[in-house]
Formats: sequence, C-alpha cells, structure tokens
Amino acid sequence: MQTKAQEFSTKKIDSTIVSTFQLADRSQALKISLEAFKLSDKNGYYLGKAKSLKAIINSYLGLGEQQKALEYADKLLAISSKENDDYHSVQALIAKALGFSYLGFFEKAYETSKLAESLCQKVKDNDEFNSSMGQIYSGRSEIMNLQYLPPEKTLEQDLKSVEYYKKIKDEKKRNGWLAIQYSSLGYTYIDLNKHEEALHFSRKAYLLSKIENDSINQAFGLYGIGNTYLEMNQLDSSIYYYKKALPIFEKAQDIYRLQYIYDDLATIYEKSGEDKLYNYYSKKSKELYDIIRKKEKIETDKISKKIIDHEKTKWYENLYFIIAGLVIFFLVKLYFTIKIFRRYKKEKQQRKTTKDNLLEKELVVNELESKINDSFSELLELAKANDSSFLSRFKEIYSDFYIKLTEKYPDMTSGQVKFCALLKLNFSTKEIAQCSHISVRSVEMKKSRLRKQLNIPSEVDLNNWMMNL
Repeated sequence: MQTKAQEFSTKKIDSTIVSTFQLADRSQALKISLEAFKLSDKNGYYLGKAKSLKAIINSYLGLGEQQKALEYADKLLAISSKENDDYHSVQALIAKALGFSYLGFFEKAYETSKLAESLCQKVKDNDEFNSSMGQIYSGRSEIMNLQYLPPEKTLEQDLKSVEYYKKIKDEKKRNGWLAIQYSSLGYTYIDLNKHEEALHFSRKAYLLSKIENDSINQAFGLYGIGNTYLEMNQLDSSIYYYKKALPIFEKAQDIYRLQYIYDDLATIYEKSGEDKLYNYYSKKSKELYDIIRKKEKIETDKISKKIIDHEKTKWYENLYFIIAGLVIFFLVKLYFTIKIFRRYKKEKQQRKTTKDNLLEKELVVNELESKINDSFSELLELAKANDSSFLSRFKEIYSDFYIKLTEKYPDMTSGQVKFCALLKLNFSTKEIAQCSHISVRSVEMKKSRLRKQLNIPSEVDLNNWMMNL
C-alpha cells in the first residue's frame, strides 16, 4: 500500500512531465524529463518511467537529435512490452517512425507506422486510442511531406488525424493535439495554394495553443501565418509573424524551423532591397544549413549501420532455427539463392536505369556544351562554388536569355535571376541546394513561388521551361 508521501511524489512526477511538453526550451524540457525518469526508476514507478521516456523522445525530436530519439524509443518499447502496456508501446513505435522518416529511411518509417496502427487496435482507453490514431495519421502526413509527395495525399492523412483528435474527451488533451494538427493542416493548404484555409487553420492552432499556454505550438501557428502571408506576397505581415515566432524557436533550439525562417526572411529583404538584413539572415540560414547537413550525415550513417546489424542478427537467428535437417537446409539455401538472384537482377536493372539516366543527363550537358562554347565549363564551376562573379559571367554567355527574362519579368530580383540561371543550366533541386547552401525544402519552396510569379503550370518542368526561353 502506498504512503501519502509516495502518492504525492507520483502526482508531482506526472505534473512535471506534462509541463515539459509545453516548454519552448527543449533543452530544459529534456533535462527535466531525464530527472523525472531517474526519480521514477528509483521509486519503481513504471508509469512515471514510461511518461518521462515519452517526454525525452519528444525533446530529442524537437532538437533534431533523431538518433537519441530512436535510442530512447527502443527503451520505451522494451519496458512497455514487458508490462503489456499497449498504449506506450504504440507511442514508442510512432516516435520510431518519425525518427526514421527525418533521417530519410522512408520504407522503414512506413513499416513501423503500420506496426503502430496494428497494435493500437488493442488500446482500450478511448482517449489513448484516439490520440494514438491521430498521431499515426499525422506521422504519415509528415513522411509523405518529407518525400515531396503531392499535397493532396498529405491532406487526406491530415484530415483523418483531425477526425480522431476531435473524438478525445479530455478537453486539454483534445486542444493540445488539435493545435498541433491544425498547424500541419495550415502548411498543407499553403502547398495547395489555398491561402484562406491556410490562415484559418494556422490561426486556430495559435488560439488553441494560447488557451493552453503552450508556447512552442503558438510558435508553429505564428510560423504558419507568416508563411502564408509570404506566399500571398504580403511581406510586412509575413515579417511581423515570423519575428513573433522567431524568439520562441530560438529558445527551443529548433534548428530546422529556424533555418526555414532565416531563409524566408533573407528572400523578403532581398526583394525589398535591404541588403544589410538580407546578408544577415542569409548568413544565419547558411550556418544552420551546414550544421543540419553535418548532423544528419552522422546520424544517418549510425542508424544505417544499426539497421544493417539488426538485419544480420535476425538472419543468423532465423538460420539457426531452420537448420532442422538436411532437406530443410537445402530448401532454405535454395530460397535464399533465389532471393539473392532476384535481388541481383533487381539491382542490375536499377544500375542499368541509373546508368541510362546518367547517360541521358550527360547527353543534355554535351548538347549544351556544343551550342555554347568552352565557357560553359567555367560557368558550371562558378555556380558550384557559389562564386559572386557567377551571375555577371552568366549574363555575358547567355545574354539573349537574360534580356528576354528581365524584359518579360522586370520585377525579378538578382537572387531570383540567379535561381533561374541555375535552372537554365539544368541544375537539379539537390544541386541547387548544395551550391546555394540552403535546404532542399527551401529550393522546392522557391520553385513553387517562381511558378506563381512566372505563371508556369505545375505539369511543366521548370528546367525545360528555362532552357526553351
């Protein structure tokens, strides 16, 4: 039987953990959650350990520490499975799916998400079931978004998520989850060019978060409003909301969201001709981009090795159990031989396809080189080095293109002209991101805005359009 002191300590642990989800400072939230875990472990309080592990995972995901998030998700899965706690097992799998998707392991992310959905059917508590299903569909929307799938597909997942969240009976929990999902809906509607809907859901996210005094989700709502106004070319309003969100994200150390905001502010100030502010935010964006790339490479390498090692272990375990007799052994060997042969054929086909694609790209480049002159190679090197003389040299070599572009679209900034120049040179999205020191998502957003500005239909390839101008 628990003493009053023990009852008080468990209540205190629970309330402390809940408070971490609303803290803007993710590092502080992480510190508190780790202490709560130690205290729960010391007192033998299982639910405290499970809840604090969930809070730790949330903090690491917010800080962009995907490897750590996956490590603690495995810990949560281990202890919850031992206790037959289906709800926290589902929460662990949801977190693992997100971690895998942020690192680019999309197949692994979908596989884990399906496991979470299957196990969720065993969750008996109404609110726990609905919140978990809402997170599963929200997570799938995020995976699709990271794969740059059409926004219509992500919208389906977002709306399913909202349906489940609305069924939560606990008002505080319902408001919290809806605030997060309304922000996500706002971003999806931006991608669909439905600005009124985007503003509507971003404002709803902000207001719900404000009611619950949840500063970090207030910031996501403000960011959504600012992003929508940028797409609507209402630059003053965009700056206002971005700068309201900025200090919260800085406190939260959300490097991904900060990099997006810095990059957008650089774009805005370049348009308005404020060079000092443009240079400041452009530099801040590049610094964060370099940090993100370095971190993601390290984490991706580590997780890749872990997945491969896990698959090897599973293979050896299976092999050990199936060696029951000589006949079975040969059947298994035949099975793996066929599997390897099919994989070899598949890989061979993939290599052939890759080779064909490379040859096709090489032909395009050779054709371009034959049309202009040896200066093309020089121009490519300047572009890849992000050399300041690139644009002036481009104007000399492609004078007809430059004159046509600027006469037809006189309001274009030098940054936009440079972006068009890279497309004219047939640079891919990834290549533009690398030489411009911005994220792939930022390049995609710039492409989207350019389509609107130049009135280019979505089915028309931007690179081909520029090459044919």
